[in-house]
Amino acid sequence: MGKLLIVLFSPPVQVQNTDTVFEFAKAAVEEGHEVTVFCDVDAVYNLLASQALPDQKTPASKIGELVGRGVRVLACRESARLRGIDTKKALIQGVVESSLGKLTELMDESDRVVAFGA
Repeated sequence: MGKLLIVLFSPPVQVQNTDTVFEFAKAAVEEGHEVTVFCDVDAVYNLLASQALPDQKTPASKIGELVGRGVRVLACRESARLRGIDTKKALIQGVVESSLGKLTELMDESDRVVAFGA
């Protein structure tokens, strides 16, 4: 199967984008694709562990579920820093700190790139 890169720019309040990313990534993994979700700008707010509430389908909870399904989820280090988010302490378990340089590499390595955002 192929490599799919999903870039998310939207904050949690734009639920339609995070819901679409969740459903799209989940379906791609179920079909055997290798999926990476890169959260940039305000999308890093989707990754806050404090927002991943048990038994609720918050954007953060859905992202956490994707991590559990084997989706690689990356957070832009600079976007998080500019928003006062400590990537070492505040993110959902399994989310990896990354950079725009890495995003460029991922775009080159992926078979398909899809972006959702403001």
